[in-house]
Amino acid sequence: MTNETVSKSPRKPVLPWFGAFFVAIIAAGVALNLSDIKDPLVANLIMASPMVFIVKAGLNAMANAGTQGAVGSPTRNYLKRMLIVSLTYVGSLIAAVMLIDEGDPITPLSMIIAIVPGLAVVGYFWAIGRFILEVKDEFIRMLNIRQSLIATAISLSAASVWGFLENFEQVPHIDAYWWPILWFFGLGVGGIANKITYGTAGDSM
Repeated sequence: MTNETVSKSPRKPVLPWFGAFFVAIIAAGVALNLSDIKDPLVANLIMASPMVFIVKAGLNAMANAGTQGAVGSPTRNYLKRMLIVSLTYVGSLIAAVMLIDEGDPITPLSMIIAIVPGLAVVGYFWAIGRFILEVKDEFIRMLNIRQSLIATAISLSAASVWGFLENFEQVPHIDAYWWPILWFFGLGVGGIANKITYGTAGDSM
């Protein structure tokens, strides 16, 4: 089967599955608030169940990238890595919540359990870095690097300002894992900046 034949395959929907994910997340949160579920395992499984929509969106996006042949290979690899990292993050976070209770003694095992979700977040940065290295189009690579730099400027600037405010007891403490979350939000800002400046947001990120 040639690349020309493959490229004519109908594109699979992606955005509707992301929409279903956000709707399911809200529905799960409302359901937990209205219910009397006390079992943390059941509660976590309910909150994690919308991940099936993310998996479907990722698989569809990978299939769409596969229709582009060698050009789409970096995007397909990127999406595959991001999907694996996402599942690892959710699974390890649920495990940590289930296995580590507040007040438990710190042990080597508890440290290992607690560190895995953080390492999964590191995996996101690794996947993005690999994509930038693998993509062949210099313009797309520039857009993604610019997008990452904007995200980095936003997250590190916010962390610096908030850190000094917190040090002088002007604001409450914020857990450090919120800064990578802000970085991912910054990717969206960077994509919008690319769209305004160059007419396109880039690829995948």
